[in-house]
Amino acid sequence: MAQQEPWHPSFSQGPKRPQVTRYDRLVRDRIPDMIESMGNIALCRDLDDETFAQALLATLVRASQQFAESESLETMADMLDAVDAWLEVKGLSMDEVEHAREERRKRCGGFDRRRFLEVVADGDAGDVWTAHGAHC
Repeated sequence: MAQQEPWHPSFSQGPKRPQVTRYDRLVRDRIPDMIESMGNIALCRDLDDETFAQALLATLVRASQQFAESESLETMADMLDAVDAWLEVKGLSMDEVEHAREERRKRCGGFDRRRFLEVVADGDAGDVWTAHGAHC
């Protein structure tokens, strides 16, 4: 009878397979080391720029959902770090974001008046939100 190969070279407990949890997500740099320091095995790969940018966007979506539920400052920090990394991989700067922010604020205003749009009734001008919402 042939011996079964371990699923990973560093796993040598015989044919018994460990419980494996698949994450398929971007993690902070020290996370794999922390996982391995607890006696587990972390399999990772390095991403190219485009895949990294996509993973950062997925991280932003996940973190924004978590932030909406928890309002945690740590989750906000994750969002800001992901934004910074996305800007870097795209060759953009926070100055460019600030410029876009200022232009958008001039064009559409800010949130100072705390307005919550409930309904738009079509008048002679048609649907104003559809016509202008994409620009604001």
